[in-house]
Amino acid sequence: MHPNRSFLASSRTARVGFTLIEMLVVVVIAGVLISISAGAIGKQIARDRVLRSANVVQGMLTEASQLAVRRRTPVRVIVSGTSLQITDEATSTMLRQRNFGPAYDLRATLTAAPTAGVLIYPDGRANAALTVTVSGSGLTTVVSRTATGIVRRQ
Repeated sequence: MHPNRSFLASSRTARVGFTLIEMLVVVVIAGVLISISAGAIGKQIARDRVLRSANVVQGMLTEASQLAVRRRTPVRVIVSGTSLQITDEATSTMLRQRNFGPAYDLRATLTAAPTAGVLIYPDGRANAALTVTVSGSGLTTVVSRTATGIVRRQ
């Protein structure tokens, strides 16, 4: 046997695992990809929050009509500060309320026209049309309810 034969045999064996440099390259590439996508993901999450808030407003306006018909009494829909409220007009009892804003899960700002809200009668009609503007993170969505009871999001 040749004296250097054991040295030659060990240098030809397959290497197992990764080197430190290979691992660092993978970590750097992953970090760059994550930093690029983080901004886009954050914008999408903010956009989804506004759209979710608009869906909640749309549902509450539909529910207000159903409550007036079912209870056979007028209900009032009011945007008050950071909340959307449905109250029984006869007893001033709050029937439903959802809060909006940075401190709540629905992180959007609401503005309504008319500011006094609308009164929905038991036949489903209202004393006026209502427009609720839902905004946040550079996105604005309008949810409207006609005086005849048609609710739509634009």
